[in-house]
Amino acid sequence: MADSGRHLALIIPGLCGPDSDPPVSDYLQTRPLALDRLLSRSQMQSFPGTDLDTTLCHCFGLDAAQQALPLAPLTYLSDTGQAGRGYILRADPVHLRADQSCLHLFDSHTFPVTQDEADALAAAVTKFYAHLGWQLQAVCPQRWYLTLSSVPAITTWPVMQVAGQDIDPCLPQGRDAADWHAILNEVQMLLHNHPVNIAREQRGEPVINSLWFWGGGELPMTVQTEFMRVASNHPLAMGLAQQAGIPRVDLPAESAELIDFAAPGSSLLVTDELERPVRYGEVERWLERLLQLEQDWFVPLLEALRQGKLTSLAIYPCNGRRFHITRRQLRAFWQPLRPFETVCQHD
Repeated sequence: MADSGRHLALIIPGLCGPDSDPPVSDYLQTRPLALDRLLSRSQMQSFPGTDLDTTLCHCFGLDAAQQALPLAPLTYLSDTGQAGRGYILRADPVHLRADQSCLHLFDSHTFPVTQDEADALAAAVTKFYAHLGWQLQAVCPQRWYLTLSSVPAITTWPVMQVAGQDIDPCLPQGRDAADWHAILNEVQMLLHNHPVNIAREQRGEPVINSLWFWGGGELPMTVQTEFMRVASNHPLAMGLAQQAGIPRVDLPAESAELIDFAAPGSSLLVTDELERPVRYGEVERWLERLLQLEQDWFVPLLEALRQGKLTSLAIYPCNGRRFHITRRQLRAFWQPLRPFETVCQHD
């Protein structure tokens, strides 16, 4: 007989908080007591995935240990509603900031960029590389896509793994790495002299002085998951849900919608609200968003478990672990309550 319970999973990269000195616990003036209780009473289990992309893809049957994850064609699917043809590579606009002897990357969510600016810069790059048959599309201001006629022999790193960091260790590697390093240098020179960036510099805005290539692949024919529905505004989650043929809705705006979303069967919520503050070491911003999640999600979910409106809850911090809790586990009063930051630790 099929399980008629209500099972909810939360994928929340960045839940463990930034590595900081002093630690994040020193900044907490208000404890997230519901989160403390949920994690303290949970059963901790190993789970493949050390970031949002690998954790989410594993939930849909795509294993990063066995294949390069086709992240670009999946987000292309969510951004356009169409299955791209051939090999698609993300080519996101970024700002590189010099710091002593290295360049730090800032992704396009940290500065404003209009669709007109994106279209103009993408057109210039496409024209410059017309001899290679490049097609660079600025599908939206933050996410650009490059369609290639052949598969490049390179290994790349997702832009969020490099955010706020020195780019040098994360430049393309592999047999074609030297060619792509040269391309990066050419792109940077092309963008530096473009009228869009000249105007941005005059306005005091960060210039879009490079592209970050990553996530290349071809769209998988099918993906499979135990989840029956997904709530997320994240493009990868949206693309996976579409390819799996399951419903996808926006994140719940209030607690009543959250509980209603957890219908019979398995449901998945995905948010990256905490990820960017962690990547850029923004402790205060992270704390603000964590406490908002405490009120919007953890408090009502704790109560739903207590009342039996929710059968089980799984929390994935994207650190190689998941925390699973049921109503019965919640009643284990003999287990001491611990601060969430001592339970949810970095991998």
